[in-house]
Amino acid sequence: MKTLRTVLTLLSAVVLAQAETRLVPETYTTIQAGIGAANHGDTVLVAEGTYVENINFRGKNIVVCSNYAIDGNTDHIEQTIIEGSQPANADTGSCVLIISGEDSTAQLIGFTLTGGTGTKFTDQSDNLLYVEGGGVIIEESNPVIAHNVIRNNEATRRPTGVQSAGGGGIRAGYSAPTIRNNVIIENSGRYGGGVVFFFADPVFHNNVVAMNSGGQDYGGGGVWIGGAGHNSFAYNNDIVGNSSTLTGGGVRVFAGTMTGHSNIIWGNRANSGAQQVAGTSTSANLDYCCVQGGWNGDGNINVYPEFLANLLILAPSSPCIDTGNPDAEWNDQDGTRCDMGYLGGQSAEVMPNFGGPVIYMSSSYVPFTGEPRSAWFKIENRGTTELHIDSVLISSGDWFELGVVPTQIPPVWNDSLQVISLNGGDVTVYDTLLVYHNDATSQYPLRRAISDEGTSAGEPVMLPSSFEVLPAFPNPFNSSTTLRVALPEEQRVTISIYDVLGREVGQIADESYAPGYHNFVWNAQNAASGSYVARVIAGQHIEEMVLRYIK
Repeated sequence: MKTLRTVLTLLSAVVLAQAETRLVPETYTTIQAGIGAANHGDTVLVAEGTYVENINFRGKNIVVCSNYAIDGNTDHIEQTIIEGSQPANADTGSCVLIISGEDSTAQLIGFTLTGGTGTKFTDQSDNLLYVEGGGVIIEESNPVIAHNVIRNNEATRRPTGVQSAGGGGIRAGYSAPTIRNNVIIENSGRYGGGVVFFFADPVFHNNVVAMNSGGQDYGGGGVWIGGAGHNSFAYNNDIVGNSSTLTGGGVRVFAGTMTGHSNIIWGNRANSGAQQVAGTSTSANLDYCCVQGGWNGDGNINVYPEFLANLLILAPSSPCIDTGNPDAEWNDQDGTRCDMGYLGGQSAEVMPNFGGPVIYMSSSYVPFTGEPRSAWFKIENRGTTELHIDSVLISSGDWFELGVVPTQIPPVWNDSLQVISLNGGDVTVYDTLLVYHNDATSQYPLRRAISDEGTSAGEPVMLPSSFEVLPAFPNPFNSSTTLRVALPEEQRVTISIYDVLGREVGQIADESYAPGYHNFVWNAQNAASGSYVARVIAGQHIEEMVLRYIK
């Protein structure tokens, strides 16, 4: 990891150069009162504390900031909170409104924004009502939004007459804002769980967009982009661990274009359609990015970024180091080639603590097969902090025992846990798997049926309830590895193997398969040692996993 110096573009000299500084709460008891007293060019400087209000810039080109803008201490960001959950009017529930033609000298710097529920308004493109911008709503304005943590906001309300709701963290429409060095996390929206850009031309860089959710209406768990003829310029962002009901777990380009480089787009999920980026190589024009599953474009790679324990910091061996945009103007602060992700490039800055581990294991029963008669359970960490498996227990201990148990799973990554069936006789047996970890405690059902091995015609085979790709085993491997795919219905399955540059090096399946569990073996003896990606396509489902081959 390269040494990162703090680069604050809004230092005390900038703040003090403003016409006048309005102090909250020393002089004005609320942030809105400070805004009300301010004139163009003033600064509203807010001391640490929780401010339960929904603020509106009211057309004023001013800086509203915490003491982070003075000394660069990220503790101020965590401790200066705008809590938007109690609006005076339920239809104006955004934490921050910048909707009156403000320009780029209007700046919001150094806050935690939380509890916002969005603002109801009539969209000028279709004359329909929407509720948008849980954390921040921007309309026909071009502000700078920087160095904020925007978390646990939502734009999901659909009161009578409202078409939809979106932009849980930020909604920018008919505007060209600069949005940089923010953490946009754990927000939700019926489209654009994290961010919505609508008929907008934003510059969006060095942000973390993580663990946002929604997408029930138009997709887009992390970022949603719409508006023909408009372009979202996005570089050096981490868009990871977001989820959507419809397509575009990470990014949905609904209309318009996204142009970007040096981004990491990984570990996002969609229940249908594209997991990472929903768009085409022309609507999402990406280069020198790390995109899970691969993406057409110069310098793009498809390999796990190798995040360390927290803050999505890259390990020294990460394939994302020194592989971002190669042009000198994009170099990192130490003069070396740009790293991918939010800690790369000239504008990289340290963030306050964010996120946590999020464990996911399927609640569906997994068949016990092979020798020893065992089942492999995929454990996913969908969070941004390392998942620690403190201990794993089986409730009764009479029918099952534990085999392989992982202890640590990096951010947005997965591993597998083995449970071995003991001699249970000619009966179907049940138990409960207890997994204790640093997220919480989780329980998962165990069921070993006679039919798991096909030894009994009297009990029907339990078919999978959903599509799933179970962990490859072994992995790492030194000759061959087996992928196991669960199909709830007959589907055509294509499994292709790619190297880290996105080049296809083999295909191990391309035909229709009946409902059930199917094993697919990749023999890698003719391949070079290294990391590969297996891409599994079944109907509308797409899933990838990294395979590590060691000769």
